Amino acid sequence: MLLTLSHPEHFTFPGPGGQPCQGADQDWYLKSWQRRAGCGPTTAATILGYLTRVHPALAPMAPGDSHGDFLAYMEDLWHHATPGARGLDQAESFVLGCRSFALSRGCVLLGETLEIPHREKAPRPSLETCRDFLAEALYADLPVAFLNYSRGSLDNLDSWHWVPLIGMEEEESGKLPCLILDGGEEKVIDFTQWLNTSTLGGALAVVYPMIELEG
Repeated sequence: MLLTLSHPEHFTFPGPGGQPCQGADQDWYLKSWQRRAGCGPTTAATILGYLTRVHPALAPMAPGDSHGDFLAYMEDLWHHATPGARGLDQAESFVLGCRSFALSRGCVLLGETLEIPHREKAPRPSLETCRDFLAEALYADLPVAFLNYSRGSLDNLDSWHWVPLIGMEEEESGKLPCLILDGGEEKVIDFTQWLNTSTLGGALAVVYPMIELEG
């Protein structure tokens, strides 16, 4: 079963040369530290930019000029979802940063997280629990922020990295292919493979409007 968001076209942004990109890219930041540590605020900007286009009540949070200057939006998010010495390394910090930004624009967001701890330090949620979290968000037309401390055996995902997760497909083989946005392009990762091989774990996070909107 394929689960995707209702308007994936809302993730198409103009890159530095005007070329269309799928999602934003932390390399668009101007400062070297931002380019190194900016995956969290970049993911937040991508996700909130989508939510403002599908939920009219969140219009005050929308990027200016119809996404024409998305770097300015990323810079605004940086001041709320601000990376520290280890980057934006906590799911709760991601949610609080998004909520702070929303309040600065006169909007209210709520958030939920699912922690996937270090394999040797605490029990992890099952694949079914992770899949249910993802499915509930995608059914509600909410992108998921995926924090991965260790990529495990995946070869197309960086460690210590945030990405927006915007779709998934269950397979009888037990694989869980998920569509993510990373570096201005779409990628498919196997979440099952990540969960089974990541030593350090990570987290899933979602933010959403405080009130249920009509339509």
